[in-house]
Amino acid sequence: MAVKHFYAQAYAKYLNSGNLEEATREVAHEIYVNRGTAPGTQQLDWVEAEKITRDWPHSITEASASHLFDKATAKTRAWLKEIEMELGFTNPNEAYRALRAVLHAIRDRLPAGECAAFASQLPIMIMGMYYSGWTPAHKPEKMRNTEEFMDKVSEQLPKGLDPRRVTQGVINVIERHVSNGEIMDVRRNFPEKMQELWKQAVLNPR
Repeated sequence: MAVKHFYAQAYAKYLNSGNLEEATREVAHEIYVNRGTAPGTQQLDWVEAEKITRDWPHSITEASASHLFDKATAKTRAWLKEIEMELGFTNPNEAYRALRAVLHAIRDRLPAGECAAFASQLPIMIMGMYYSGWTPAHKPEKMRNTEEFMDKVSEQLPKGLDPRRVTQGVINVIERHVSNGEIMDVRRNFPEKMQELWKQAVLNPR
């Protein structure tokens, strides 16, 4: 059965929420709206929606999967473009290396639970990069001051880049996409002298 675009959107929401009933309700509503004056009842719409959502693993087409992949790629490119603009870079590879260096330093400073909570707000492809090489053992790492954090960032940066400038630029982008509540949760896991890195999250609440 061909899967319409709105089915793929509902499927994507279901993957994020795990709430199959809510996804089925959305599909049933869409069936009702598109049925218009054609014969049928809301009960029959619900039965049809249940068939669609129950069969999703088999009925989502390669085209639908490709659409979801394209959306994930677009989000990642948008983040990298913002980092390019923040830091005056000229290509996405530089932005990627900067983002990876800062995210890995943040990740390693967080306890496992907060590490996962922060990751949940990242685009799926950036989340994969964030977790690359991570192990929960001996976390959080001790970074007692800003200099030690910058040393951690510098480990993955090309020579000549200022880790403080890179860190602040990447954090500026993160703060535009991650909820203020989560930023505050992350900030609280840093020593007091390092919390200035996240000061903008306090000055610009959403």
